[in-house]
This record gives sequence, structure tokens and C-alpha cells, in this order.
Amino acid sequence: MSTTLHWITLAAYLLGSLISLGFLVRQRQGLYRMGLALLWVGFGLHTLALAAAWVEGGVLPATSLRQSLDVFSWALMGAVLVVNLRLEVKILGALAGPICVLLLLAASVLPVVPSVKTAAFKSAWIIVHVISIMAGYGLLALTCLGGVLYLTQDKALRAKTMGPVFRRLPSLGRLDSLNQASLLAGFLLMTIGLISGAVYAQMALGSYWRWDPKEVWALITWLLYAAMLHTRLVQGWRGRRGAWLSVAAFAALVITFLGAGLLMPGYHSFSSMADLGGPRP
Repeated sequence: MSTTLHWITLAAYLLGSLISLGFLVRQRQGLYRMGLALLWVGFGLHTLALAAAWVEGGVLPATSLRQSLDVFSWALMGAVLVVNLRLEVKILGALAGPICVLLLLAASVLPVVPSVKTAAFKSAWIIVHVISIMAGYGLLALTCLGGVLYLTQDKALRAKTMGPVFRRLPSLGRLDSLNQASLLAGFLLMTIGLISGAVYAQMALGSYWRWDPKEVWALITWLLYAAMLHTRLVQGWRGRRGAWLSVAAFAALVITFLGAGLLMPGYHSFSSMADLGGPRP
């Protein structure tokens, strides 16, 4: 059931992305509403697919790289849709939709790894850890995307090249509001994820901190986002400087999520999860 829902979700995301790209080109409100509706349908189906995989596997489906990419795609789409309810940055579906499609396609070609059905993987702490930190990653990815859009718009304004791309981008003020809202929510969720992960590690491994490469990179990433939040709220680093920081911090997040899980040996690596009490993205 979860496999069928996965492919239907992919089809909905793909069609919604194509229609959203059509809106980006033609600027017709009907295309925007249709594309957004399809992305919402895809997100609902995606949620059902993950729930079905959870029921079928008996544990939260985030114990392999394939599953983690799937969950990250869900988190990014959820972040885009929820934030858009408040700020209505209409260009987001055309940009985030294709990214979610690519993530799902990447997950589809990776080998299927059976879920590790140990009792430790069913702990409430690991469930809170995975869901909160992945949701935080989705929001912080949106912060990076908003930063890229801000820099693009700012460059057009400085160069006074008021071409078709300029007319399709949101205002700098709206993009800055997008960056702040997604940063605040994403940082809060990431913090909850790290704390719950530390508590779980103490329960499962007898230590809150073991200097695992992924733990170290997670701390570095958290400190970068904490510094970014401080400079924005206390020192007033908004606009272009805040946008550049969002891109730099997200690079560290990618290293934490993928690099430490794939390239750095440790108990957080995807290849060693089967030997442990639980996964920690």
C-alpha cells in the first residue's frame, strides 16, 4: 500500500510542480490555485504513505537513506504549504515542488533496506526526535530557499534590471518575513529534536554525548543557526546579510544530514543503524 501511495504522491507533486511552473511563466491565478491544490493533495497522500509504511514496518520509516530522503521531501513540502498559508509567497510551489520530486525520485532508486524492528526504535523519544528534527530541516531548507530568492531579487534591484524575472519575484519585505518565520520555527523544532535525541541516547546507550561525527556536526549546525537568529533579532542582521547566512548555515545542515550519515563512520551512519537502538537524522 505504501509503495502505491508513494508513486501516486510523486505523480501529484510532479503535476502540481509543472502547473506551478506554468503560473510562474504565465502569471495566471487559475494556474496558481490549481498547482497549489495538487501540491496539497500530494502532501496528504504523502502523509498517508508514510503512515502506511509506519504501520507496515512497525517503526517510524526513517531508518535508511531511502526513507530519510522520503521524509525530508515530506517535511519540505509541508513547510512550504503551511508557511504559504500565512505569507502567500506564490513562487514557492514552482521552486520547492521540483525539489521534492527529485528527492522522491532519488529515494525511489535507492535499495530498499528492511526496517529494524527493535523495541528501541519504538521509543516515544526517538519518534519525537525524528519528527521534530526532520520538520525543522524542512523549514530551514525553506529559509535557504527564501534567502536565495532574496539575493536574486536584491541583485536585480541593484543592477536595475527590471526584467520578467524581477516581476515574478516577491517583494524583499515579504521574502525577509518568510526567512524569519521559517528560521524561528525551524530552529525551535531542531532544538527539540536535538534535546530529545540526547535523552534517547542516554536511555539507549548510557550517554547523552559520545562525540559521534554526526553529533558534532549537529552541534555545529545548531550553533550556526543560533548565531544567525541572534544576529537577526538582536543585531538587526536582516536582508542581504541574513540571506547569505541562511545559505551558509544550510550547507552545514546538508553535511549533518547526508555527509555525516554517509561518509563519516559512527553509530549515526545509515549503514550502522541496524546495529543500534535507533536512528537519529
